[in-house]
Amino acid sequence: MVGRGFLRYWVLRLLSEEPRTGYALAKELERRLGWRPSPGSLYPLLGTLAEQGLIVREGKGRGRWRLTSPGQEELARLEKGKEEWKTLLTLTALATKNIPDLSRFLCLLAQAATTGKISELSKLLPKLTQELEAIVGGEGDGSGDR
Repeated sequence: MVGRGFLRYWVLRLLSEEPRTGYALAKELERRLGWRPSPGSLYPLLGTLAEQGLIVREGKGRGRWRLTSPGQEELARLEKGKEEWKTLLTLTALATKNIPDLSRFLCLLAQAATTGKISELSKLLPKLTQELEAIVGGEGDGSGDR
């Protein structure tokens, strides 16, 4: 599961690029992040963002959602001072295209961290970090094949 703040950020970010339908948002999230939100997560969020005046729906039926000026301000607020966070999200989006299991791993990592599994993570992460350091700093092509 991915946190609602994560989805909120990405919906605002994608709508800052161009107006989109809910379906187009879900497809673009899947393309960029390797993860597709459920309709039960996405559509209530769109309604909430609209109630907050951050987005508006244009057209009838399956109209396209557009970011408003307050929505642009909210996106800027979310991104302010979070260059490392933005970089991580961008790298994650790029990596999940080439490493399909990375998206699942990151979702599980976030879920473990947000559900209080800190002691388990504190035992696992040093081992994983050591393995990654061996891959990155090791000899050869860095592919990690052993």
